[in-house]
Amino acid sequence: PIRPSRSASPRCSRRPERKTAKDMRTLVVATDFSSGAELAVERAARIARNRGAALWLLHVFDDGVWASMRSLYDIERWVGADPVVSAREYLSRQAVGLSSRFGVTVRAETVHGSAPQAIAAFAKAQRADLLAMGVSSDDWLRYAMLGGSAQRVVEHADVPVLLVRRPAQTDFSHALVATDFSEGAMRAAQLALAFMAEARLTLLHTHVVEFEGRMRLAGATNEDIERYRAQERQRAAGRMEVFLAALGEEARRFEPCFEHGHAAAAILKKASEIGPDLIVIGKHGGSAFEERLLGSVTQNILYSAACDVLLSP
Repeated sequence: PIRPSRSASPRCSRRPERKTAKDMRTLVVATDFSSGAELAVERAARIARNRGAALWLLHVFDDGVWASMRSLYDIERWVGADPVVSAREYLSRQAVGLSSRFGVTVRAETVHGSAPQAIAAFAKAQRADLLAMGVSSDDWLRYAMLGGSAQRVVEHADVPVLLVRRPAQTDFSHALVATDFSEGAMRAAQLALAFMAEARLTLLHTHVVEFEGRMRLAGATNEDIERYRAQERQRAAGRMEVFLAALGEEARRFEPCFEHGHAAAAILKKASEIGPDLIVIGKHGGSAFEERLLGSVTQNILYSAACDVLLSP
């Protein structure tokens, strides 16, 4: 396998200006050779072909995982004495096959370590513009933890993460972009505009009336609550106008919509209604409490969404 270039200098402590998907030059796709990872590899190869970008195939060799496998199976009978060599050979063959099929430059690398940290470090070293990951539905614990892993990759690598669930039969045609009008949501909207230049874009804001349940206990009628909901919706519409104005001329590509309800449930409900093939969400830039709250929303979306999810740093 081809090793990462040593000439790439580390990023400085000051956050650089982010490149957009229009400037995409390098993609990294992490694979554990599962069926879910294969979906991510196919999607990443399609994106690389469409963007004229180079593609890195990355496998993280976790010694703890192999130790667990040795306690359960006679793996030496399958792969020989050195599973690392077998993994590298398989990855190299896969890279050659993808390069031939998609007409793109594909390189392969195997590294050791804990997956989120190793993936993030590799993506940073390659100055990747996008990182793709799959879902291993055969491992319920990994599936449950994947949202956290994807978020940790974003935290460490400062790169958009595409979580792939569906076969890459066609290019993305419709994205649901969630916004809470934060800086993170602005970056997510900008990423969606650049990443899906020809696609339909729905911009969703979810809203709730604070203490709505307790209002009923205090004697508020349905009419009272509906009035407060309407007021909240009107405030959200005003903030949406400001948000779209800040996006500039390309904002006309967005179809704004509003959904009453708590964020994760409302986003998933809207997605089930309109059937996007991609949900785009952003990392929050607010207080520690807001980070934890959005973290739970993000992880719920990553865990529960039926379509692919693009997580913006």
